[in-house]
Amino acid sequence: MNIFNLPDLGEGLPDAEVVRWLVKEGDTVSVDQPMVEMETAKAVVEVPSPFAGKITKLHGQPGDVIQVGSALVEFDGDGSSSSAKAEASDSKPAQAEPAAKKPAAKKPAPATSGGTGEVFKLPDLGEGLPDAEVVRWLVSEGDTVTVDQPMVEMETAKAVVEVPSPFAGTIAKLHGQPGDVIQVGSPLVSFGGQGGSAESASDESSSETKEESSADAGTVVGAVEVGNTVVAETANSIVKALARKLKVDLTQVKGTGKDGAITQNDVKNAAKSGQTATASVSAGQPSVGTDTNNPLSYKASPAVRALARRLGVDLGQCSASGRKGTVTKADVEQASKGGVSNAASQSASAPSSQAKTSSGNRLPTVSVTREPQAVRGVRRAMAQGMAHSHATVVPTTLVEDVNISAWPKGTDSLARYIRALCFASRVEPALNAWFDGENMERLLHPNVNVGIAVDTPDGLYVPVVHNADQMSMGESRTKVQELRDKISNKGIKPNDLADATITLSNFGSIAGRYGTPVVSPPQVAILGTGRFRNELQLTDKGIVNQKMLPLSLTFDHRACTGGEAARFLAAIMEDLAKAQ
Repeated sequence: MNIFNLPDLGEGLPDAEVVRWLVKEGDTVSVDQPMVEMETAKAVVEVPSPFAGKITKLHGQPGDVIQVGSALVEFDGDGSSSSAKAEASDSKPAQAEPAAKKPAAKKPAPATSGGTGEVFKLPDLGEGLPDAEVVRWLVSEGDTVTVDQPMVEMETAKAVVEVPSPFAGTIAKLHGQPGDVIQVGSPLVSFGGQGGSAESASDESSSETKEESSADAGTVVGAVEVGNTVVAETANSIVKALARKLKVDLTQVKGTGKDGAITQNDVKNAAKSGQTATASVSAGQPSVGTDTNNPLSYKASPAVRALARRLGVDLGQCSASGRKGTVTKADVEQASKGGVSNAASQSASAPSSQAKTSSGNRLPTVSVTREPQAVRGVRRAMAQGMAHSHATVVPTTLVEDVNISAWPKGTDSLARYIRALCFASRVEPALNAWFDGENMERLLHPNVNVGIAVDTPDGLYVPVVHNADQMSMGESRTKVQELRDKISNKGIKPNDLADATITLSNFGSIAGRYGTPVVSPPQVAILGTGRFRNELQLTDKGIVNQKMLPLSLTFDHRACTGGEAARFLAAIMEDLAKAQ
């Protein structure tokens, strides 16, 4: 029997939560076949199988929290690692156990280099992204590294990921400098011919892991991030899951178990006595007992942690102004200049805010650097998409106002916009389409997949509400919120961003009356909704105050006529003018 323990999924996080099993007991799997989706504090990661064989036991149900190094999947003896190693040795000379250690770097696909060493190619860092940018090298040419030693920080459109070494050996060449974009499958690191193999190193590692797991059974297994504090977690991960379910702040709970360990009864009693997560410390202020030398003591995304390292900023000196006490990029930049983040200052108490207003009405300080900043991740993807649109689309914009005075109080405007797009797509299908300019072909879609432009500090995301025409307004609103949550939690997947047939840009929720929103090929249209305004209009009943909504419809004039676009806009207005 072979037992696969949960590996470190990146960034040194101590545990991960089971989101969804992709296999079941009794299934036969191949090497590198995804088995389970695990959610860390940063993202949802697919964990591949290190073995080819039959699954005999799955440890944990969706929602369970599994500690790194704890049993995750058991395989029978027929599907042992020997077969997996034999299979891997044919195509990947030094890729056996390291795959189990770092699934975030899937299928390294090393290739020999002149018979003197190995070339490690950039693996898929997750979610099928095609490339990643070098942020910082953690090693130098000539260094000797061990298996799974972090070599480089790479930034994708989703996060900053540390890429570990699949080999034990000497580094001969680093491919790329900080700021360079490396394609998946392109050379990243070349190793010299004198280094040991990953297989031998992994054998040593696996034996050490077995010794450690037997020695540590039933004892404290490490530090777990809860809120802005690191607390000890017992080997029974149910305690943490229960605390999360009951919204109990473990930092406020006194353990009654062995050696002060927190038990399930402790969590239940804390929930009854009101020791919930709301009792945590205020944003930006470390709680009593917080280890300021431990970066896990503070909630921050990989990109923010990387920025803090580059600027030499201690996260403990930052005001956590983000959601649920998260340290943001603005917080780090302010701390690097010896200031307090603007967002944090705005969350100060009302009396102090009034005092500031009365003393000169000073504008808030904004952190701006005069040094050039590399455009990375989501912003780089946005820039490339805008350039492609500018080079291919022939855009034309129609603007109009629609009277929405009939809307009842509390109407969900976003859900109404999505419904109106679906209604107009039935009336005039020409704009719910894709256009192929090279082959001069267009594809009219029977279903409506609405892309929703979402503004974030990292850049523009456009998640997609698939089959919006088959949803009620409540269902579409729920789906949009689900997608926004995925974006904020760095859990958005390629499928969530793919196959939009038309796009909505609700810029009026911030500011702006009309605009010329940009069409994203192969789509042929995008609707921009501006800011509501009250306007006096002459009616049969005299001069009446009306609520007006400005609309801006941009379409690719190669694929649509002006008449088709005007009919589409008129249909949108017809639906939006309805009371219900």
